[in-house]
Amino acid sequence: MNLRENIKTERVSRTDRLTEARRPVGRVPSAWLACYPIFQDALRSGETTFRALPDYAKAVALRRSGIDMAEHAVASTTFDEVPVSFIELCTQFLSEAVEDYLGSAGNGAKGSVVGSAMSPQSRSEPIAPVSYPLIARPPCLLRPGRHIFIDSWMRFFAYQSRGDLTIPLLAIDWLDFHGRLEGLLFVPGSCRH
Repeated sequence: MNLRENIKTERVSRTDRLTEARRPVGRVPSAWLACYPIFQDALRSGETTFRALPDYAKAVALRRSGIDMAEHAVASTTFDEVPVSFIELCTQFLSEAVEDYLGSAGNGAKGSVVGSAMSPQSRSEPIAPVSYPLIARPPCLLRPGRHIFIDSWMRFFAYQSRGDLTIPLLAIDWLDFHGRLEGLLFVPGSCRH
């Protein structure tokens, strides 16, 4: 096989992997996305599986579940088919959602916490990247229900205060994730049994 055919085969292989990792955007959203009503429409465009996530995004979810890096390789394959959505949203759009959330919580924080740190960008539609960002920024973990983040508030405020135009978000089908985690923890011969 000459070099030109070899390069062509490699491109097809990469394209097939990307197609496998990303599903068509125009399809009906999966049922698990209903757990994220605030960002459901945006999350649909980034829906994929845990296997397709870059390592720095996987690490955020694994740390949240208490899995240390020594167990990372075993756990990562256990969660391969868990549905996730990894997207970047415009900072202004996300800041407005956070401001609405804080304001509806009745704690009087609306405008005082988020508003002071917001940049004067024009409001734009959510941005769903075609590929993952070149700079590895740990995503903010979304919490199911009508909440915003699980434990990523400081990460959100750090990205916002330094003027990032977009903020990475990670939504996970936590029911599936925790079901597989229980299987991992209680299987004879597993790393945690």
